[in-house]
Amino acid sequence: METQYTETPILDHNRICHIIERMAWQIYENHYTAKDIYFVGITPRGNILSNLLKDHLQKIAPLTIHSFELSLSKETPHLYPVQINPSLPDVNGKHIVLVDDVLNSGSTLFYAFKPFLNYNPASLTTAVLVDRNHKRFPVFSDVVGIQLSTSLQEHVFVDLSGNHYKVILK
Repeated sequence: METQYTETPILDHNRICHIIERMAWQIYENHYTAKDIYFVGITPRGNILSNLLKDHLQKIAPLTIHSFELSLSKETPHLYPVQINPSLPDVNGKHIVLVDDVLNSGSTLFYAFKPFLNYNPASLTTAVLVDRNHKRFPVFSDVVGIQLSTSLQEHVFVDLSGNHYKVILK
């Protein structure tokens, strides 16, 4: 017998756009004295969110924004190296914003910090669209779109592709 999963819409396109704009303003408020910021988006959807935040930030702030894509194995992050493309330059004294779509257990963000341990950045800010509050690692997000309490069996799906963004609970 096949299990049926119901889909519950959490956020629609307009609400997500509003949240992303608010998150961009919050990032700017936290870094208003910075001359440049290094955005690092965790693939795949964290990188899309990172680019959307960057686009909004460029409209409101006189900053130079550098973009990077971080890849890691979400199932076995301890077994494979974290990769950043293009290669991360010297970020000593720089402001970094690490972006992912959903913060669940904290495992992905925990392992995503690894490349930055070789540097002494001015700040490392984390930003997520959805914080599920199921942390197993001592990780939190500085900039949160929404906090969503869910059961451990539920799955939050973020779709930022095309022109119809959505967040669904399955």
